[in-house]
Amino acid sequence: LNLSIRRIIFNSMFKSNGEKIVQLDHSSVKQISGRAGRRNSPYPNGEVTVRDPADLKHLQQCMSTEIRPVAKAGLLPTASHFQLFADSMRKHGTVDANENFDETDLHKILLQFNDMARLRGDYGLCRMTQMRLIARWVDDLQLTLPDKYSFCMAPVNETDKRSMKLLKQFASKLAFNATTGVNRREFFARQPRSLEELTVLCAQFHRLELFLWLCQKFPTTSNMIEEQQATKLKEECISVINDGLSKANQLSLDHCYLRRDRNLRASWAKEKKDGKVDDELHEFIAELDDFDDTLQQYEVDDI
Repeated sequence: LNLSIRRIIFNSMFKSNGEKIVQLDHSSVKQISGRAGRRNSPYPNGEVTVRDPADLKHLQQCMSTEIRPVAKAGLLPTASHFQLFADSMRKHGTVDANENFDETDLHKILLQFNDMARLRGDYGLCRMTQMRLIARWVDDLQLTLPDKYSFCMAPVNETDKRSMKLLKQFASKLAFNATTGVNRREFFARQPRSLEELTVLCAQFHRLELFLWLCQKFPTTSNMIEEQQATKLKEECISVINDGLSKANQLSLDHCYLRRDRNLRASWAKEKKDGKVDDELHEFIAELDDFDDTLQQYEVDDI
């Protein structure tokens, strides 16, 4: 979102990388923090802090650490690469002879491509996990491999069920040569009463952006009227989000965010405990023991 932001507050310093819970590194922390402050805006100098004081030390270390030079480059094969790979597997019999090979089964092709690809140490394949996830969603549809690849490139949040549902519905319409649109009632932007509702609005905005991206990619599946309506809804959504942010200190705070951070922190601590145990881990485990007693102490005013 193109917003003027004065301060970034990290609710948690932990996230899932698709395989396990990890602590944000200095590069990720700096990238997220950099959203605060913008030249020629009301807030030219940005600020950053954390919700939990226990994370402040890690934040300070990250902000004072220089970003390391890029050591690896990510390579993203094109649809043509995967098509040639699929043709080669069918032609040279590299697929199990007892298995029916579908050259439009992008999920299986991605798995085999990833398994057989050989890259030098300073290169690696990127976005493969996300592509496999989306390919699994659309592989049951009668679409060409290039079309499935395009859906895998869509700016979709795979953890948002509504976004994935929108993508699947659009792909289904394309498979049946039908047109699609947006439900205005579903995307009506209501004034947020809590920070959680503000988050929902942001997710709503991203779904509208996803729809418009798909319309540009597959123009035969949409029409100008639907695109104009989606564009108008997106503008209304941005306006309501901006208004909500200006009144953020009046919005209620749902404590489930604290529980989410606790769960992430506990998972990270457990994984570290199974590997190398250090002083920092002991500190985190000690904090978790009395975390329940401090849940109710955090209010919007504290932030």
